[in-house]
Amino acid sequence: MPSRKVCPLLACLACLVSVTSASADDAPLPLDVAAQSMTLPEGFQATLFAGEPDVVQPIAMAFDDRGRLWVVECLSYPDWSRDGQGRDRVLIFDDRDGDGRFDERTVFFDQGSNLSGIELGYGGVWLCSTPNLLFIPDRDGDDRPDGPPEVILDGWDLEAKHNVFNGLCWGPDGWLYGLNGILSNSLVGKPGTPSEQRQAINCGVWRYHPTGQTFEVVAHGTTNAWGIDFDEAGELFITNCVIGHLWHVVPGARFQRMFGQDFNPYSYQLMESCADHIHWAGGAWYSSRGGQGEHSKTGGGHAHSGAMVYLGDNWPDEHRGNLFTVNIHGNRVNRDLFERAGSGYVARHGPDFLFANDTWFRGLALRYGPDGGVYLCDWTDSGECHDYEDIHRDNGRIYKIAYGQTRAVQVDLARLGDLELVELMLHKNDWFVSHARRILAERAAAGPIDPQARAGLLRMLDEHPDVSRRLRALWALHVTGSLQPALLNRQLDSEAEHLRAWAVRLELEDHLAPPQVLNRLADMARHDPSAVVRLSLASGLQRLPPADRWEIAAALALRGEDAEDANLPLMLWYAVEPLVALDIERSVRLAADAALPQLRQNLARRIATLAVAGGQDIVDVKPLESLSRILGQVDRREVQHDILEGMRLALAGRRRLGIPGGWHDAAKALAAGGDPRVLEAASMLALVFGDPDAFAHFRVLVQDSHAEPALRRRALEALVQQQDAELPALLLELLPNRELRGPILRAMAAYDDARIPEAILRAYQTFDATERDDALATLASRRGYALALLDALDGGVVERRDVSAFTVRQLQSINDPAVDTKLTEVWGASRPTPMDKSALIADYKRLLGVDFLASAHLSRGRLLFARHCAACHRLYDEGHQVGPDLTGSQRSNLDYVLENLVDPNALVGRDYQMTIIQTVDGRVINGIITAEENGTLTIQSQNERILIREEEIDERQASSVSLMPEGQMEKLTAEEIRDLVAYLGSKEQPPLPAEAAGAPLEEQ
Repeated sequence: MPSRKVCPLLACLACLVSVTSASADDAPLPLDVAAQSMTLPEGFQATLFAGEPDVVQPIAMAFDDRGRLWVVECLSYPDWSRDGQGRDRVLIFDDRDGDGRFDERTVFFDQGSNLSGIELGYGGVWLCSTPNLLFIPDRDGDDRPDGPPEVILDGWDLEAKHNVFNGLCWGPDGWLYGLNGILSNSLVGKPGTPSEQRQAINCGVWRYHPTGQTFEVVAHGTTNAWGIDFDEAGELFITNCVIGHLWHVVPGARFQRMFGQDFNPYSYQLMESCADHIHWAGGAWYSSRGGQGEHSKTGGGHAHSGAMVYLGDNWPDEHRGNLFTVNIHGNRVNRDLFERAGSGYVARHGPDFLFANDTWFRGLALRYGPDGGVYLCDWTDSGECHDYEDIHRDNGRIYKIAYGQTRAVQVDLARLGDLELVELMLHKNDWFVSHARRILAERAAAGPIDPQARAGLLRMLDEHPDVSRRLRALWALHVTGSLQPALLNRQLDSEAEHLRAWAVRLELEDHLAPPQVLNRLADMARHDPSAVVRLSLASGLQRLPPADRWEIAAALALRGEDAEDANLPLMLWYAVEPLVALDIERSVRLAADAALPQLRQNLARRIATLAVAGGQDIVDVKPLESLSRILGQVDRREVQHDILEGMRLALAGRRRLGIPGGWHDAAKALAAGGDPRVLEAASMLALVFGDPDAFAHFRVLVQDSHAEPALRRRALEALVQQQDAELPALLLELLPNRELRGPILRAMAAYDDARIPEAILRAYQTFDATERDDALATLASRRGYALALLDALDGGVVERRDVSAFTVRQLQSINDPAVDTKLTEVWGASRPTPMDKSALIADYKRLLGVDFLASAHLSRGRLLFARHCAACHRLYDEGHQVGPDLTGSQRSNLDYVLENLVDPNALVGRDYQMTIIQTVDGRVINGIITAEENGTLTIQSQNERILIREEEIDERQASSVSLMPEGQMEKLTAEEIRDLVAYLGSKEQPPLPAEAAGAPLEEQ
């Protein structure tokens, strides 16, 4: 039986990320058949390189310069060591005859704790050992530690649980790269470093320089990255769980996160995954457990671990440059194909490469070796990262995947001379290239490398016809300290875009650039035809002092061809954002001149926040005056609109700020242009400033029956947000208007007016089903309204079946004795026990027999979904993305559907947990906080999106329950339940019923 003891905490992957909950199989496939049971493309074969008891719980691996495989066994998980004591091991496996099976096993270290990553170099072993990055010296290479582990960095937080830091690998620039998961904040630094001097990271990519002893955060975001590798151009890619499996890492990037906000509140927008697909069929991430059905067709599941860009020399060339990652839910290896797109890449879904055909398969890492064969470590368990019990510590496998027969490759690169190592820069197998480069860097740290070796690298850089080999020469010259400024400057004029891009990166590596270099980079920003080069410039700006960024940033801002690029507008914004507070006037001019809409809007938004930082009142009117002045000067409508939109976003939730100087002149100039979008945006902003003419204009617009309904609704919402004192009377007058009735009913919740519940209940019988839902949501939002509703319910004005479980819970949230007493009288007990829920599910299953479901009316089921579910869920691209998208969930599984409908709080992702807010004027709001910025909260309730200022909140309480309440089906008839459940399990979108066809979703 599948286990339900799964921690609802989120994000997946980690030390062993996965699940098929508890496997249907009681044990993994036997060692002697596991490899042969795998499905691989023709010509490939798998061998068992090592298995239990020789290796157990392998979590990470790396090769030494002799081609031996070093493996970390993590026995600490899930009971992480708090005192540094442990029995995690580091093992060395040697396959001398190259037959794909190890010949000798050596225990290098057996007292590790919390080990999750390994890399070799600089005379020892580097280990992720939360909370520390360790170095164990073995400078004589005798496979025995020269002394105790040395703590290089500390500060990683064990509260990350299964999201601990991991993923060590050497970059082409000579730095040691690693990954970090979400769930807790880490403060990283050298031992003894004060907290204020440490660097914060809670998910993303970091790097450490082994000789410079410098730690840097490379990029923030994602969820739980657990796989890292570089392609032939030196571009970094990581694999991740839940919100996108593959990310192109641009230094300085800020990526989308599973939850929480970026460390910088002014990032505004975050960068997305480079993949154009996901490897599960959509829906909540946990729905892909087991990787079956539709999930299998799309790749197997959301849980990924390990990243390998194959640059070896054993597999056929069609695999070279492809990225391979383990899909743990699908018990397989996925394959992604890269395609250039502007400054970056789009990853397309290639055919899945390997199927383990073993439900205990928990692959975590892939690496290719000196013979080009690929090694795949398998944790081998039936549980997952969220399962902190029943860990099977006696299992573990390492497989080797090769094309045809591999030959034994005996190597010991440390014995080669400098010139021989340079010659390896031309090897097809990048294993030799990366190891040789690191050895050269180690030697250069002790003194200059052989002049002939340097001369060889210079010839390669200048003369080799293959750009990838010239890049290798550039990197090798850099890590050995042999890249002189004049030589690096010459690469800025290379005909190869990747050489120019890397020259920019290396020029700015030390955070400084002389004036002549800055001028040269600004010229490149203006004229370089390559988006890859422009991305390096935008990325590198973050490494420069603020005063040195302006000219380059201004030039990049003029490159209108980058407006739709996936990376450039945001990377430029991240570099420019710190400049805004330093020079508002220059920032305003940049916003007016920029050819990138996203940059224009963000600049105006950030400038406007400076006027209202810290509260409702304006603290500095100059930023708003500067923006108003520039609006009166620019004549490009798209620029006007973007600046206005940025200002509106910055001032969201604020009221009657006062009209800044220059606004009246700007408003006249904007009106003269006659652009409807600009006029509406300007009027919205005037409303925020408290312009009486704007209030009058919007009141007239709301009443104008000839105006577009959507425009009238926006005008109404704007007046509500500004708490227009004259609006209640207008709402009461317009309540009979069918076109605006839904927005009017929702707007009424914002006002405490005794006339409102009377008017709603008087007209209640004339409302359709959706309007009744809005009416009940408003009536359940305040104490006085709630008592009127309960009286109406008691008197039969409101039918019991109209009152949803959500409304009942909203009434309970008011937390008023009189409301609670009356609710119990007219409604009764409303919270079923677990036993009641099980009985309900059983009753529904008996009701929904095969024959009864076969008689379902799918079109009516679609209409029921629109009325009861679409406010929070999407299905077939209809509805709203408040809760999980249901399109790819296990909708055809009746048990799954009923469990979620009857007991929606059994498993609640943090993204979908509710907050209860009580305002100072007595309104109660139940919803999900979707954003919290500059003192304004955005709350998505069951039927509307609400903006509210912090100072208007009397009480705020986080809840562990889902926004979706229990009892959703209690007000539905048996036939309606049948139709809804059948629609949820439908294979394609049915048409709407004839009576509802053509009606907008919100009116259905």
